[in-house]
Amino acid sequence: MTVHAPSLPHPRIAQRRATVDAATRAKDTRRRRFLWIALAVAFALLCGYLSTRSELLDVDRLEVNGATRTGASEIIDAAGIRTGEPLVGLDLRDARTRISRLPWVEDVYSTRSWNGVVSFTVTERSPVAAMAIPGAWALVEENGRVLSLESELSEAVLPIVGLNVAQAAPGDWLSADQRAAVGVANALYEPVRSAVRGIALGPAGYVLHLHIPGRVLLGDATAIDAKVLAVHTFIEHVNLRCLDTLDVRLPGSPVLTRRIPCQ
Repeated sequence: MTVHAPSLPHPRIAQRRATVDAATRAKDTRRRRFLWIALAVAFALLCGYLSTRSELLDVDRLEVNGATRTGASEIIDAAGIRTGEPLVGLDLRDARTRISRLPWVEDVYSTRSWNGVVSFTVTERSPVAAMAIPGAWALVEENGRVLSLESELSEAVLPIVGLNVAQAAPGDWLSADQRAAVGVANALYEPVRSAVRGIALGPAGYVLHLHIPGRVLLGDATAIDAKVLAVHTFIEHVNLRCLDTLDVRLPGSPVLTRRIPCQ
């Protein structure tokens, strides 16, 4: 029996086989590398998702800064955010919108930190005057928004009477004629503001009742800045002893009347 030695492949065939084998190994390597990358990305995404739902990224504490007229609990209730909620996905914009609807709130800013603290910093409105309503006073800010109802007024708030406001509630907006009266109060600057104890609206228009005996006739709300300037000039440069009436309805020609006899 004769055994023949296996013949060697042609060099070109051997080279072709080697090329195919190398390409196959490279393809397998790329496939394994892609598989590992895909698994790593999937694992990272899973960990990220789970971390956002874990206690590590929950709201642990809610803070309120800058509020004096509005309670912190009222602001937190309006925000609608509770401890234990995930920090990721919190809609702080909607929370600020709800907080801004509170009567005293003018501006609100929010921050969140990854230590679990959500903070709201509030800027509150300031009352310009108080409108007389049945049984109470409605504190209002310069744009005519009702801030609160008070049974008694502090000396820092300027009362306005004669508008016959039937009712008002915190958060309400005054009517146009009521806002005009607030505009008169807002136009009073120092030292005029400190000299006035109240504003009344009557048939002859607005009247300023002073802390000293006497009153100032303003008329309607037109040219209010010029009228207030005329009052300011008299307060600064004229002796108001025995003042009865200061008429500035024509601010270019003010008229001062004294009580007779003047003692």
